[in-house]
Amino acid sequence: MPVVNEITVDRLRELASTRERHGKVLSLYFNLDPQTFATPPARDTEISSVLDEADRRLRDEARLTHDEQRMLREDLERVRSHLKGSLDAEGARGLALFATGGGERLDVLKLPRPVNHAVAIGDGPYLEPLARIGTRECWWIVLVDRRRARLLEGSLDGLAEVWRTEAEQMHDQHDQGGWSQARYQRSVDKEVEDHLRAVGDELLRRVRGNRPIDGLLVGGPVETVPVFEQGIHPDLAKHLAGRIEGVDVGNATPDAVLGAAETVLRGLRIDRDRALLDRLHEGLGTGSRAAAGLTDVLQAVHERRVETLLVHDGFSAAGHSCPRCGRLSVDISGSCPVDGAVTEPVGDVVGAAIEATWTQDGGVRILTDPDLEQLGQIAAVLRF
Repeated sequence: MPVVNEITVDRLRELASTRERHGKVLSLYFNLDPQTFATPPARDTEISSVLDEADRRLRDEARLTHDEQRMLREDLERVRSHLKGSLDAEGARGLALFATGGGERLDVLKLPRPVNHAVAIGDGPYLEPLARIGTRECWWIVLVDRRRARLLEGSLDGLAEVWRTEAEQMHDQHDQGGWSQARYQRSVDKEVEDHLRAVGDELLRRVRGNRPIDGLLVGGPVETVPVFEQGIHPDLAKHLAGRIEGVDVGNATPDAVLGAAETVLRGLRIDRDRALLDRLHEGLGTGSRAAAGLTDVLQAVHERRVETLLVHDGFSAAGHSCPRCGRLSVDISGSCPVDGAVTEPVGDVVGAAIEATWTQDGGVRILTDPDLEQLGQIAAVLRF
């Protein structure tokens, strides 16, 4: 079963912009790890456990007003009804639900990896677990030989076959008849050429019509793959990212294809992060378009300069926020130096900075890297 990831940049931006003025947002995370919750009864137990915890939190949360309590109760009932009635968890290894407005709004995201179950109540959604997983990747893997081709789509979390084709049977050697060997071979080569061109044309049509892809890997016989790559359109060729080996073009399962591609995909992810860190170090070295350390990064977030925020996995810090201008800081308390408003405590300004970056169309990468740790566990590549 294909694994589903519904975390997209647009969904993150929309959720990060959600702020409930007259109530609170209820955030719930459910672990649906198939190794732990493989049967419906086990999954129901996990769901009931999270709902029970949410119910306890609502009873015990003393800071909620009467109206906030009432609206959150209605939100929880909306969640309960959805989970018991219209839940579609196919392909999910975790679920994230965000309810607000007294049952008026419910956002549900399927997650590609197991998550720790969690309940959070706040002015906005609790999004840090989504940042740890990352937005949905879209890699294409095309398997091609002289007669067949298949296209699989997905990421390290799973692949699904989305298209396949098989050319009509090529000439059999016995069909040569009175043809000369050279003429017969030219006929066969022409059929192979037509087949490879048709595969390239189909992929080009799809890449022009679909959302952007992260890259294209090609697998197949060593004598076919280079010919295919050389014949494709430049608009498709620019997505070529590597090759995979040892895959049966016609019969390999998606899991087997992923197994063959895993090392390449992990290497590409490492290269991407390394390039991002290189840009960071270059910017820090020249004193432009980079920031490191919580104080400088929060200032850059306030100035809407962050292109990509880099956070060391697990890093968090308490701080303050200005209710007027939204400025985040670990330094200020009492009043905001910008507009004089009385600041409010924030349990985790790192999480708040992540959400602010999403609302500003910036990217976020959660990394485990010693370089980032030495830079204060948080840094940013800047737009200007």
